[in-house]
Amino acid sequence: MGYRAAVMRSALLAVWGCTLALAGCASTNAALRPTQAHWVSSYVLGVWGTAEFDVREDCPSGIAESVRVGPTWATVLVSVGTLGLYTPREVIVHCRVVR
Repeated sequence: MGYRAAVMRSALLAVWGCTLALAGCASTNAALRPTQAHWVSSYVLGVWGTAEFDVREDCPSGIAESVRVGPTWATVLVSVGTLGLYTPREVIVHCRVVR
């Protein structure tokens, strides 16, 4: 019973330490990366409407690390509230940090 308890304690400490290390890295990277969010318009359930935006306006370095386009709860509620006539999408731009 002593051996099992020691192994379990070691495994728990290892997992806990890895979790803290990963959470620290993620929060540090997220704090360093500038993030911009925009809504882009489309109409009639997304059939009509196009949107263009320039990443260089959002990112100081002019380089985006990732761009995500899609619905959020807020945009879905707006779409439902307008019966699909106005269907916005959210664009989230994560900028690359240049060192």
